[in-house]
Amino acid sequence: MKLNSFNIPYMIDERLDFAKDYLVSRGYDYLENSNNADFILLPIPAKEYMFKGFEDKCVFYGAGDYKGIDYNKNKSFLLENSFLTAEGAIALYKENSISSIYNSNVLITGYGRIAQALHKALSSLGARVTVCSRSEESRVLSEFNGAKHIYFDDLKNNNNFDVAFNTVPHIVFTKQELDALGKDTVLIDLASFPGGVDTLYAKSKGIKLIDGKKLPSRYSKKSAGILIGKTVDQIIKEDFS
Repeated sequence: MKLNSFNIPYMIDERLDFAKDYLVSRGYDYLENSNNADFILLPIPAKEYMFKGFEDKCVFYGAGDYKGIDYNKNKSFLLENSFLTAEGAIALYKENSISSIYNSNVLITGYGRIAQALHKALSSLGARVTVCSRSEESRVLSEFNGAKHIYFDDLKNNNNFDVAFNTVPHIVFTKQELDALGKDTVLIDLASFPGGVDTLYAKSKGIKLIDGKKLPSRYSKKSAGILIGKTVDQIIKEDFS
């Protein structure tokens, strides 16, 4: 089964414009009529209604549990997307701080793909990075990569970070952890819903809490769109050639 032509029925995400251009540059035909297209390309996140009428099509989509191919689960996509997220996180901090990254004290909670990419980027800019995680594996890895390591119980102790980046998708900054933050710490939550911060208490404390979700689509639309196109092309070449 060869997939040579495609249609994007919901052009509601600017990233898809760049994904379209990428796929066309690789020899795929973009068809205005979805009925004649070999495959359908949907955005991140896809919604259930978007699949209506495409039951007999090969559908590529981002995020969800639907019938089709979720390019958001592709390992190379996730890895490269973490680089874009890390870059966006740094840009977000610079927009919300008057301090440099060089010589700054940075906390990263969690040590998955995004946290590791962020650690590498921040270290290259001269930041002093502390990683907070649970597992011994992440402790060893973060220390090997040059970070100081602490555990989550240590967040309840007074600390003096210029910025804290959370990547853990469940609440780790409760009242105790927020009370221990320095009064000038910028707290950037990169985690997906529900996030990692008690937002109501953070606001009541006057903590500078920044929503860092969906950073690739905020700062790197072109690169993020090309990444979607590259991933779809990769999947087609590996699974449909």
